[in-house]
Amino acid sequence: MRETTVWRARLDRALTRFCSKPLDDLDSSVLAALRIGAAQLIILGTPPHAAVSATVDALPRRRAKGLVNAVLRRLANEGEPDLSGAPLHEVWSHPEALTERWVSRFGREKTGKLLEWNNSVPNIGGCFPGPDDNLEKGKYLDDYRIIERTGENPLDSITGNVYLQDEAAAITGRAAAELAAGGSVLEIAAAPGGKTHHLQAAAKYVVSVDSSFSRMHRWRENSARLRWRNSIPVVADGKMPSFRNGFDMVFIDAPCTNTGVYRRRCDARWKWSNEYLNNSVILQRELLLSTCKLVAPGGILIYSTCSLEEEENRLQVEMFENSRKNFQRISLSGPAELVMDGMICIFPFEHQVDGMFAAAFRRDH
Repeated sequence: MRETTVWRARLDRALTRFCSKPLDDLDSSVLAALRIGAAQLIILGTPPHAAVSATVDALPRRRAKGLVNAVLRRLANEGEPDLSGAPLHEVWSHPEALTERWVSRFGREKTGKLLEWNNSVPNIGGCFPGPDDNLEKGKYLDDYRIIERTGENPLDSITGNVYLQDEAAAITGRAAAELAAGGSVLEIAAAPGGKTHHLQAAAKYVVSVDSSFSRMHRWRENSARLRWRNSIPVVADGKMPSFRNGFDMVFIDAPCTNTGVYRRRCDARWKWSNEYLNNSVILQRELLLSTCKLVAPGGILIYSTCSLEEEENRLQVEMFENSRKNFQRISLSGPAELVMDGMICIFPFEHQVDGMFAAAFRRDH
């Protein structure tokens, strides 16, 4: 249930009062059941008798049933503690350290709007080969359409080669494809193929690299369904690319903290830590400095993340420009309000799409 992940901190705040020991000390199945029941009571407004009985009945062990039944009944009777005056990270259910970081950077009001956006339900959409005027149009791209959520697999109602992705990802993919026209492309961290979909339509060929077998399996499924042409999947470590240099473009869809896509990847917020950020920054730096060698003279390097953090975006650009003087930044195309200093800089609730960042460089020699 999405609500148990999105609202975890708020649910735990409500449950803590009725548990005799810390929630983290509970059996994982019991804690999961308590959160599911609490989400039904607090977030979904399920009638108490239905929420409690359904949750309890799903548990296999009698002792666990008794504990969950007692806690949820007390929660149903006494309700959730008043949220007025509660810390921002509890009200909107985000990691405390990250919330404090954003407040110091963006201010409390802007951070509150960002947290609220992250908890909203994302739309489903993609770029249609022939725009369907019966569907709601996207905000920026002429051929992007939003598909109504029905509870069914949205692919069942789609005809044609449509890759489902947020409009922000499509904007970045289109900008890269424009620069890749007719050339050879090495794509790093490619799976499951959101950028491949755009690159392969424009490039002479694309070598798509990812270190994960399971993610590359999804890439292959997408390739078969969408009939990607001249696209070669490779499972390899992007930090140690076993390719000759001379690609017209190297596109790095860098692994990152995902702070720009928490609305779509609500589980990612609970991975946040300063250590996670630091490790991401180190990996991104390694990918930039190793794969740039594979760009042919006159070729293009593109670096992209779905992060809002300066360390993963502008500071990485500054690091690269200071260490590789034979690369000059060039402008990416895109809607004017989404491009700053030639870089795609999308901020979620302000632009009403996922957070995204991308910068491009041309190699002189």
